[in-house]
Formats: sequence, structure tokens, C-alpha cells
Amino acid sequence: MIFVIFPAALAGAALLLLSIRYVRHRPRGFARAFDDFRPALATHRGYGKHASIPENTVTAFQASEKLGFRAHELDVRRTRDRQIMLLHGPRLEETTDGHGRMEDSDAQTVKKLNAAHYITHEHPTVKARRESVPTLPEVLAAISPQALINVEIKRDRWDFSRGLEEETLRLVLASPARDRVYFSGFHFLTLWRLRSLRCPLPVGLLVEPGIFSHSKNFLYRFLLLPDNIHLHESRESATYMQRLKRRGYGLAFWTVNNLEQVHRLFATGADVVITDRMEFIRDFRRGPKNAKNLPGRAQRKKISRKRTALA
Repeated sequence: MIFVIFPAALAGAALLLLSIRYVRHRPRGFARAFDDFRPALATHRGYGKHASIPENTVTAFQASEKLGFRAHELDVRRTRDRQIMLLHGPRLEETTDGHGRMEDSDAQTVKKLNAAHYITHEHPTVKARRESVPTLPEVLAAISPQALINVEIKRDRWDFSRGLEEETLRLVLASPARDRVYFSGFHFLTLWRLRSLRCPLPVGLLVEPGIFSHSKNFLYRFLLLPDNIHLHESRESATYMQRLKRRGYGLAFWTVNNLEQVHRLFATGADVVITDRMEFIRDFRRGPKNAKNLPGRAQRKKISRKRTALA
């Protein structure tokens, strides 16, 4: 009998402790984490997915900023020699003239690839110049000092290697952009590692669409204590959004390419909406109209610039 009661008691105690931890968690939503935050329309990969300007390149971010964007989403992966570079992936051939996974190539090899390779096939009327695959520090240095930056950490489903989150966080904290960066990720290990590193920047849970999306959202929120929730545009629900906002979470939506839905999401309480449609910025140069969550005075303390164990 004791072999049943003792494990059950342990499980009950663990559940109780996790529940207390969850209830006590105060998410660092966008308005709480960033001084003078205003809801923002953000670029997807710099200038949109598979756009006529190569995605996840310095050129893409600079081109969208000329249009008026001051918020961006980008994707990072780690090379075999532990360099952090921009690529959505999962394979190099999706956008470059390389082959295989970035994780199986060294940075010098990846740097020689043409990040604009896909444009000649998808946009045959566009004459694209050659673009290199940038490192994360190169992009952080090139983006406007006023821009918010969503660094999405990409892990393949069965990738359990160590070091990706540690090195990404170290590079961000060492850059002048550190006070404007927030992280996001789909992978359980990504959020777990950032939490265990006591990441001083907001961390977002990315939730893909599907029949288990609500279950994953709750389970990961319960176990990993994220600050922001990044939902697919198909998961728009005013009731659900209000429930998450009451709990203190920041809300981001991806990838919204319908202008009416963009306006509706901001009016319902979205903090960040990510889009491929660069022309939408004409409606938002002065910020979203009728946004529910325009901030009051700044609520956060400045992030410590100590780099202690991460240096």
C-alpha cells in the first residue's frame, strides 16, 4: 500500500508547489517590460515571408524601417561552431543556395551563401543583389535604436542540444539593443532554458494552430511561466484574449495579413501584430487606432547590465 500512497503524496505535493508558483507568477507583459510601450505592428522576418527583399537580412530590416516600421520579428539558429545567425529554416535550401541544416554547417560556410537565392525563383521580375546570411550581432547593430526586436529562437522538434539559448542571450545582453529585445519560441526546451538562466528579458510562448493548441498553451504557461503569449492569427478570440490580459500576459499575433483583422486585434487588446504586408504601415505610423492597452507611465525597472555567468 505504501508503494501507492507515497508516490501519490509526492505527486500531490509537487502539483501544489507548481500551482502556488503559477499563481504567484507576475508576467512581464510588453507594457510592464518596456518604458513607454505602445502597441506595435511588426515586420515578419524583416520584410515579410519570402518577400521580394531577402528575409532575415540587414537589407530587409533597413528597407522596412524606411517605410516606418519600428518593430521586427527575426529567427535565429546556431551553426556547428556555435555562432548565432539568422535563418528561419529548417533547411538552408529554403532561402539560400546552400543545403542541409544550419546546425550541421560552420559559420564561415553559411556566411558565403546567398540569402537572396530564392528570389530569382519566387520573384522572377525582381533583380536581386547577392546578400549574405547575417549574424545576430550584425542585425542588432543595424536595426533602429527605437525599434522593438522579437528574437525567435528556432529549434527543430528533436533538437535537444545545449548552448543555443545561452549564446543567444549572451549576445543580446552584450549589445546596445538589449533594452529593446524580447524572446519567443515554440520548443519546450527553449523556454525552460531561458527560465533557468533567469533571463532578464521578456520571454514569449509561441503556440502553433491545431487541436492541441489550447492544451499546450495552458500546460506550457503552467510549467514554464512565460511573460507573453504569441498566438496564430487563426486563434483570435476576444474572450480568450481578455482572459490572458487579465492574467497579465502580453499578447502577440502572427502572421496577420488581413488589414481588417489587424485593426480588430489591436482594438481587442493585442500588443504586437506581426505581418508580411509592408503596405499596412501606412495605417499605423502613429500607432494603432482604438488600441485598448495604450500604456500609462513606465512600470519597469531598468534591466541590469551585469553579465555575470553569461559572459
